[in-house]
Amino acid sequence: MTICQLYTPRQIQEAVQKTARSIEAAFGGTEPVISLCLLNGAIWFTADLLRCLPPHFELQTLRVSSYEGTDSTGKLHWHGALPECAGKRVLVIDDVLDTGCTMKEVCEQLLAKGAAKVASVVAVNKIGRRRVEYEADFAALECEDLFLVGYGLDYNGKYRNLPFIGYIE
Repeated sequence: MTICQLYTPRQIQEAVQKTARSIEAAFGGTEPVISLCLLNGAIWFTADLLRCLPPHFELQTLRVSSYEGTDSTGKLHWHGALPECAGKRVLVIDDVLDTGCTMKEVCEQLLAKGAAKVASVVAVNKIGRRRVEYEADFAALECEDLFLVGYGLDYNGKYRNLPFIGYIE
């Protein structure tokens, strides 16, 4: 297995900063925003993103999973409960938007629980892989259909800690 670099640490940080500026402009004001990090993959992106946003973006986490190896099972596994969000603004943060199943389901559940506003942001938007109709509100980076690793993205739990985003060849 060969890992090829797709985005350097510098390219990632520049994209995160630009994305944070767009998010701040879209949310405006100083009202609290629940920043819901989808574990485990989005930890790296969330940490970098929240350091670029004002303090009213408050961190919460939720562990969900749908992958086995390099393929999505299409079924979302919940390993916790959604935060209390009735009447609140929520920003859902994930590492990659691939099939769209995870992000769509999480956002729909938040709205069903009464969230006032739900927006989504991903580190990487994969083009052409949707199984459901869903697009993130914000995406730091984009790529074609590659299996990504690094910067939180993994292959069976490995390679998350690479400082760059790469793909398995």
